[in-house]
Order: sequence, then C-alpha cells, then structure tokens
Amino acid sequence: MPCVAGFESLTEAKKFGTVKFYPGQKRKVDLIDVKLCRFSFIPSARAGFVTLKSPKWNNEAKWILREPGAEMIFLQSHFHDSSHFDIIKCMEVHIIRISNWEMLQSSSSNFSYELFIWFLQIVTDIFFREVSIRGSYNVPTSGPTIVVIAPHANQFLDAALTTMIIYNLTGRRTSFIEAAVSFKRKVIGAISKWAGAIPVERAQDMLEPKQGTIRYKNYPTDEVTIIGEGTMFTRDLEVKGLIGLPKSSGNAKISEIINDTEFKIAKPFQKSKAIELMKNGTAYKSAKKVDNGLLFKNVFDHLHTGGLIAIASEGGSHDRTELLPLKPGVGIMALGAAAEYPGIDISIVPCGMNYFHPHKFRSRAVLEFGSPIVVGEKDGLKYKENSRKCVDQLMERITTSLKSVTVQSPDYETLQVIQTARRLYSYPRRPVPLPLVVEMNRNLSIGYSKFKDDPEIQHLKQSVMLFNKQLGYLGLKYYQVDSASRNVYASLLLLIKRIVELLFLVVLSLPGTILFSPVFIACKIISKKKQREALAGSAVKIKAIDVLGSWKVLIALVVAPILYLTYSLIGTSLVLKYDLIPNWLSFLKFKVVVFAFCWALLVSTTYAAFRMGEVGMDIFKSLKPLIINLGSSSRELMELKKEKERLTLEVTKVVNELGPRVFPKFNTNNLELIHSQLEKEQQEISTRSRSISRSRSRSRSRSCSRALSRASSSVSVESGFSDHEKLPNLSDVSLFPDILQMKDEHSTESTSTDEIEETIRAKETPESDLRSRITSAVLKKNMEQFIQTGEQDSD
Repeated sequence: MPCVAGFESLTEAKKFGTVKFYPGQKRKVDLIDVKLCRFSFIPSARAGFVTLKSPKWNNEAKWILREPGAEMIFLQSHFHDSSHFDIIKCMEVHIIRISNWEMLQSSSSNFSYELFIWFLQIVTDIFFREVSIRGSYNVPTSGPTIVVIAPHANQFLDAALTTMIIYNLTGRRTSFIEAAVSFKRKVIGAISKWAGAIPVERAQDMLEPKQGTIRYKNYPTDEVTIIGEGTMFTRDLEVKGLIGLPKSSGNAKISEIINDTEFKIAKPFQKSKAIELMKNGTAYKSAKKVDNGLLFKNVFDHLHTGGLIAIASEGGSHDRTELLPLKPGVGIMALGAAAEYPGIDISIVPCGMNYFHPHKFRSRAVLEFGSPIVVGEKDGLKYKENSRKCVDQLMERITTSLKSVTVQSPDYETLQVIQTARRLYSYPRRPVPLPLVVEMNRNLSIGYSKFKDDPEIQHLKQSVMLFNKQLGYLGLKYYQVDSASRNVYASLLLLIKRIVELLFLVVLSLPGTILFSPVFIACKIISKKKQREALAGSAVKIKAIDVLGSWKVLIALVVAPILYLTYSLIGTSLVLKYDLIPNWLSFLKFKVVVFAFCWALLVSTTYAAFRMGEVGMDIFKSLKPLIINLGSSSRELMELKKEKERLTLEVTKVVNELGPRVFPKFNTNNLELIHSQLEKEQQEISTRSRSISRSRSRSRSRSCSRALSRASSSVSVESGFSDHEKLPNLSDVSLFPDILQMKDEHSTESTSTDEIEETIRAKETPESDLRSRITSAVLKKNMEQFIQTGEQDSD
C-alpha cells in the first residue's frame, strides 16, 4: 500500500477506495467491507461497530470515521448542499486521508520494517564496536509505552540504536518523535518515513529575519521589556511566538505585544553575548507559535491502541555532561492519554544513552532501561483537575528516573577525574563489562557530588588530575601504563613482534583502505563542516561533537554506494573488454553477473580491510609505551606506574569507606553481585531474542493484531471527557525546547543535596533490585507465552 504523507490539502491526497455508509448511524463493518475499502494496512481494523460522524459542512460533504489507532477523513462529492442530508439514505464515500505518521507506520509491511531493522543492525555493527544493554526486562512487551531517552548525545544514532534494541528485545515497533526539520532532509527524511517517525515542528526552525532593530528599554532594572526602531511588532510578532538573536546568541518566548515598537519576553536572556547585543541594539528573527494540538491527539490515539512512542525530551542533541531541562511534552502525552481514555495504564520507561566517545568510529555504547513509571486512570483524573501541577510532578519523577540511568557531572574536567577514579578502583574481575562501568561511573559521580567539599576528596581529585596530566605529557592512555617493564630485552622483543604483526596487517588491509579512502576523507571533511554549522546554530552545544557520529554514518551511506557503483562499472568494463573470464566459465559472461561479482568482491575487500585495520590499530596503539620504555623517558614511565599503584590503593580505600554513607546497600561484594546479575541478564536477552525471532517467523501479523485488540478491548473506545471536562489546550505546548537559555558556564546549575538523595532512593528502592526484577520479568514472559499458546490452540 503506498504511503500518503506531507500533502497540504485533501485535493492533493490519493484515494484508497470506496465504501458505502449510512450517515448518522452505527454501521457494522465486516471483513468484506474492510477489504473493499482497503483497511488491511490498519492493524486495528477488525469486524466491529464504528460510528460515522459529520463535522462542519463546507462546499463538499466531509465525513470522519474513528477507529482505535486511526483517524480517516472521507470525502464524497455526490451533493454540495447540506439541506439534502435528511433525505440521503446511503452514500458512497471515498477514503482520502489517514493521519500522516500513523499511516506511515501501519502501511509499511512487517517485512519492510524487519528490513529496516536489518539495515539499522548493519549500520550500528559497523559504527560501534560494542553495544551493551542493561535493564532489558523493564521494557514492556505490550501495552501503551513511552520511552524517554537521555542524554541526547548522538544526533540521529540515538534513535537508530533505541529503535533496533527495542525491536530485538520485544518485537515492538517504535514511533520516534522527531524534529520536522530533520524529516525534510533527503536521506534522514527517507529513513524517518521508513521507520514511521512522527514529525514535530519547532519554532526555532522557523525563525525568519524581520525588519528593524531591537534593544532593552531600561536595562538592568527591566530585563523583559524590549523596544524597537523601524519595527512592526504587531505584524511580525505573535504572543507565545519566538524571538531569536543573531548567530544563535539566544531566543525567548514573547509574552506580550504592546505596540509596533514595544513588546515583552517571558524570561530574561541569560547569556552574556545575548545581553550585550540587546544593550547595544541588534537585528532579530521571529517565528509564529506552533500548534501541536493535532499531534497530541494522534499520540493519545496511538497510545490507546497499545503503541510504543520514543522521545528525546531534552529536545535537540547536545554534548554537555549534564541533562538539559526536560520539556513537559512527554508528561502531557502520558497524562492526556490516561485522561482521554480511562482504563489504560501508560508505562514511561527511562532509557540512559551512555556512550564512550560517541563521535568516534568503533566506539562503545550502553543502553540502560530504568524501572517504568506507570500513569493510570487516577493520574488522568488528577490531570483533569490541575493539569500544571500534575505534569510538574510527573516530570520530576521522570527526571529523577533518567538521572538513575545516566552519568551526571558538573563539567568535563570532573567527568575525566571520575572516569580515571573508576579505572583506579581495585576490582578483581577484568575486563569490567560496559554496563558495570556505567554503574561505577554513576555511583562515583553521586558520591563526589555529596562529598566534593571534603578535604580528603579535594586532595584525591588534585592527585588524579596530576596523574592525568602526566599521562598526557607522555602521550599515553591509562591502560598503556601497565605495559611498563624493567626488562628492556623483553620490551624490545615484544616491540619487534608487534611491528611485524602490524606490517603484515597493513599489507593485507592496504587494498581495501585505498579503495575506501574517498569515503573516509568525505566523512571527515563534511562532518567537521556540519560540526561548525551546528555549533554556530546552537545555544547549548559546547563543541558540537554530538553531530559528528551521525553525519559520518549519513555521509558513508551516500558516498559508499556511489563509490561501489563506480568501481563495479569500471571493473565490469575491464573484465569484458580484455576477456578476463576463462572459457570454462563462459556461461558467466553476462554484464549483470560480472557487475554483481565485482560489487561483492569490493564489499568483501573493504570489509576485510576494516576488520584487519581494527586489529592493526589496537597493535599500533600498544607500540608507544614500549618505545617509551626503551627510551630516555623510561624512568618517568616507571614512576607513573608506581603513582598508579599508590592511587589505586587510595581510591579503593576512600570508596570503600564513603560508599556505605552514600548507598546503604554498598559493600565490597556488591560489584561482584552486579557482575553476576549482568551475565544472567545477557543470557536472558539472548534467549528472549531467539524466542521473538521464532514467533515472528510463525506469524507476523497475528501477534500485532492480537496485541492491539487486547489493548482496545480492555478499555472504552469513547473519550473519557464529557462536555464539562475538556482536555487543556495543547496547541501552545512545544515538545522540544524553543526558549532554552543556558548560562555561559559549561554546565547547568549544580545538583542539590535533595536531588542527590532522591536519585539514591530511586536506585535503592526494592523495585530496582536487579535480581528480583530479572526473576519477575522471566515469570511474566513465561506467563505471556503460556497465554499466547492457549490462544493459538483455541484458534
């Protein structure tokens, strides 16, 4: 079924078919009607009753049919006079439109979506060396779910990783809420439509230059009143719209327009650059307010059918070491759906995106899913009574949950100290699994935040910083210090051995490296350009390294096929021109066959070069400490090794002493227990993935329709709002930050003691006990499989 999306009016839409309905009455829709009007692409379309409603009349009769999870607009052109309505007994209507993102998701076949997941798997396997998962049992296998990811540190790869992991764990499709500006790009837009993403307009993406200049009226006594020269504020501005300063110096929401030369902003500018511009006078941009009312309605309907939505509630991607303030859109989605459809429970699952050098090729990542926050009917009733208070309380819970699955640090320097302290901590089992690395980093960060003013901690921080400085002086990484040895001859032999191995790998990988070098060069040049553009266009990025990884992948996806095509055409031409195929293989002398062979050979060559190059790079990195050990700096290296041993004892002693004061359950065997539990979880993930794969091969469509029908049958289809209980006006609510103002420092405000205690409590609750949650998840999964088996037998 073709997709219809992005059209501006009904006349631009394609007709999907026709069916007869009786106006003003309930009409039983049987499977024959479903087939006639081509409802097959709607998962929830089954035999049952639907209601045909008539909206406001225009020059042509429009009709709306509401089904769980779908809203379609019908058009019939048999008459143009509403007075004829009473005498019409039956009419033929043409199916015109289904809401864009819902249609994109439901119209794509299961095979198409699995092909998309396979595509994501290839991309992530190539870019990342390792992707680990923790808390997989926290992702519901069915029912309305919202996954909130943070920090948004890898522009497009965040969504790719989350979508792929959730599908592999649960077999569920993820509808990611995405900025419309990304949806309109050629490559990203095509991938987003393939994935069934939900486009959302952002005011900052629609900023346009306006005439005149603006400045403060009376600074610093009044920081919100702005006056203009040569301006037309009543024409160019709109209350609740956005105003922006040049070079992304800052933006603010408009609270009041007084006249053509004066208006007020909702909050003062905070960056010194923005304040300086406003004091001296500057040009400006503005954007109209964005109406997200229809978006929220579509999200409510999607959740009502048991769908899964994911959102980066921070808004745009960033490279800061702390979470940005979350927008309330995710809270409104959950509470609004619970209020409009009483009886459903929405699970909000926090997902921590923990990267190790996210902008680098062959980096590592850990996705950690936290305990779900369940929003039910009682929360929906409270939302009706006091929406603002209810949303604020829910957002506090979501923020706390996200902090419990991410690593927070006030600045990059402190983060480096925490990571080095984690490496120095004496842990008997090596190597440490990535999820445990994240857990240790997070615990050390929380402990540092609580005891950062302690003299012993201050001294330890200075010692670790000096150790890092000495590492930088010698040009070494932490793990390379262990290579230091007093045996010069052993170091020399090892150096010679590794050089020989490196030369062997270089020779083998050289052909593929040369062939693929245009891709590497293009990725480096263009991604750096995009980094500069992103930094210039953002008020929150520090170095804009959050865009590098995504753009490297996107550029490779475009350049690599073009390169393979060019090489394959050249190879095919040469093979046929010089008759390089022997006579006994003459049956292969077809252009298509030769072209396919050349393409496969090129892909194999570059992949082999890629794998050997990875091993060769590891060997190359190990040469430097061996060379230093043989040179004049060998004494400094040995002293650094002794300092490392001393710091290991000191860090371990401090952590073991202060750990119980931060985490009541802390003990020296705690990490060993977590290590064992992580191994059990990885086994459970492998077993679950195989089970889901087998169930997909047996029946792809039956499981989807059953999950949706169970979600629909357990709740009322009708809205839970009467005429006196209306949903709050959601048209002015923005899902992504459009007025985010960051101070000049590289971090947000420091974490308070209360916030630290709240995060610790979230980690220490009985529900967060890893062993009990794994056991519960296994029992729940077994019960679901038992019920599903019974249903299949009954069929």
